[in-house]
Amino acid sequence: MSGVYGAINSRDDFFATLDRTLHEAQKYYVAQPGDTAQVKILAQLKAMKQMTAGGRTPTETERASIDIGLIAVREFEETNDPDLAQFAQDLGILNNYFEDWPTDEQAANATDDDFWDE
Repeated sequence: MSGVYGAINSRDDFFATLDRTLHEAQKYYVAQPGDTAQVKILAQLKAMKQMTAGGRTPTETERASIDIGLIAVREFEETNDPDLAQFAQDLGILNNYFEDWPTDEQAANATDDDFWDE
């Protein structure tokens, strides 16, 4: 399903997307170690991983502390690099999922209309 969570339809999908995106973020960080956006993205992805380790549910405060979707829009919106565009999209859907922390059923059935209805 496509929508506010993209291809994330379950916690398993979330963790797989988080791991893949964290790996990509580490590559971008190595390529641009002084880039403020890359530093923030990598730190926030690591924080997301830590806050959800062992199946832990992040608190509302923890969920509100993540803004990688905003960073992605601000920093990568104009990119012509398809890999960077995919990275930015993954950051956005991870941010949306993490912020909402839906059940598997909610994630599997989410649409963009759900987001705009909030």
